[in-house]
Parts: sequence; structure tokens; C-alpha cells
Amino acid sequence: MRPRETRTSLLERVVELGGATVAQLSNELEISDATVRRHLDRLEAEGLLQVEALRRGPGRPSYLYRATDDGVRTVRDHTPELAERLLSEMSRLQIEQSAISEALADQVADAHRDEVPAGPLEVRVGAVVDALRPEGILDHWQRTESELKLVNNACPYIGAATTNSCVCDADRLVIEKLLGVEVEQNQRLAQGDDGCVYVVPLNPVSLDSEFKQAV
Repeated sequence: MRPRETRTSLLERVVELGGATVAQLSNELEISDATVRRHLDRLEAEGLLQVEALRRGPGRPSYLYRATDDGVRTVRDHTPELAERLLSEMSRLQIEQSAISEALADQVADAHRDEVPAGPLEVRVGAVVDALRPEGILDHWQRTESELKLVNNACPYIGAATTNSCVCDADRLVIEKLLGVEVEQNQRLAQGDDGCVYVVPLNPVSLDSEFKQAV
């Protein structure tokens, strides 16, 4: 196995066992103690494992390796699958999706509102892109003769977005809430387009009196 594959196998086994020693892992995976220890040290350095000494009488202690929360998430985080199932069930039950999109957008907008200053539209657009880039919602923006285009090249939850449009609607709404103007989405990765593109006219419709003078 390649080094990364070996580390993944070791981490998975530590999670399955709830903790393991070098000897246990060496025996199960049929690799040397030295190799196991080297990979475990790497996983510990990455914050995926923690180690504790086990004293069983005199002599040198043995060491038990346990997965940290990040370690467990690395091999057992099925959040994307859960999100897809929840959204699929929402569609089946015909649950009101607009309220969910609005609530999701409010959460993200509230987390980043302080990062978007009042000012001209292009200043706010640049700040919104910078604020939402770590969320995976936007990557960059550009200006044309008649509009501003905000672009995302890689959807952070493509499976969920393909299952249900409410997550796409939430992304558009959070951009609107932070900019204070109407935003149109005319391309979606979830529909097979090359990117998610959000369009803001250079003379947009303001959604908030706070921004009317700045637009």
C-alpha cells in the first residue's frame, strides 16, 4: 500500500477498535512495528490521533492510540449522505423549502455581516466574495459593461444541491442579504453548468434602505 493508504487503514482500524496499540495494528495489518509507529506519529502530528501511556506493572509502558474527533470525522463523517437523504425526504413530504432556504441564508449571513462594510456596490461585492470564499460559496467576481458576476467554480455540497434546490437558493439569498440588493443566479453547477454564476446589475434593486445611498 502507498503511505497515505496505509495511514488511512491504520486510522480506520483505530476508530473501529476504539483505540489500539502498535503491536495490535502491526499484527492485524501485517506490517512492522517501526512502520506502524512512523505512520501513527504522522497521524498524531496531523491531529487525527492522540496517545496515552498504559502502565501494566514494572518496565516501559505501552501506548494506546485513540482517534480524536477530527480523526473520527476523517473516516466516518457521512454528513453529505445524511444531507442528501434529508433533502430527498423533504421533497417527498412536500415540506416548505423556501423557509428552510431563508433560515440557512440567515445563519450564514449573520456569521459574515461584520465583514461587509457599507460603501459602493463593487466594494461590497469584493467583501462578500472574500467573506464567502471560505464557505465554498464564491471564488471570484468580475465586472462587465452592464453587470457584476459573482462566480463559484466548485460546489461545496454538489450531492445535496443535485437532490434539492433549496441549498442553491440559500446561497443566492445569503449573497442578497450581505449585499442588500437583488441577485439573480443564471448558472448552476448542480444543473451541469461550468460554475454557479450570480448576477448583480450595475443599477440594482435595493432590498434595504441602509444601502440605497451606497448603490
